[in-house]
Amino acid sequence: MTAKLRLFIASTVLAAVVGLVFLSGPSQAAGDNEKIKAHVHKIADLIKKKDDKGAAKLAVEANKSIDELSELMKMFKTRNKEGLGIGVKALANPSKDGIEIYLRDLARDVPASVAKQAEALELTGYWIAAMGELSIAQEGKGKVGGSKKTKKAWIGWSADMRDAGIAFAKAAQGKGAQEIKTAAAKVNATCNNCHSVFKE
Repeated sequence: MTAKLRLFIASTVLAAVVGLVFLSGPSQAAGDNEKIKAHVHKIADLIKKKDDKGAAKLAVEANKSIDELSELMKMFKTRNKEGLGIGVKALANPSKDGIEIYLRDLARDVPASVAKQAEALELTGYWIAAMGELSIAQEGKGKVGGSKKTKKAWIGWSADMRDAGIAFAKAAQGKGAQEIKTAAAKVNATCNNCHSVFKE
């Protein structure tokens, strides 16, 4: 075998390997993302049914397949950026179809049409609660360390997020604009309090 032929074969193999990595990377990430969403949906359903023990148990089991906290936090982004979005049906405005941005807007002003979104918002509230439960199970994985970054603080804020999500779901169910606004502000405040210490 000539040197040129060996170089050609090596280059071809390398190109094939790189191509497989490139193609499988996004696909695998998308698959992991869908698994997390499925976990959130199942845990949310248990929380809605007031099966707290079942929700906590499932969260611990689900967290075994979540390597990075950022994978969970991605759920708060807009649907077109791999987040959960608001409810089952996508919003007409993709840039608003995300938990973080939508609740931030609700905390400032609740539109008169909010009652039409009540079912979607209620479901979203339980999703938030489920992510709080998953966050509790994370126990600050990779984040704990220092005088403020304690496991106790992490679990406390995660529990606050779970409770704030449930409160938001109930406010949405009641369809009261002021109650929804207050509950949305509580969710935002809980996230901001935690981020002020743990977000890097």
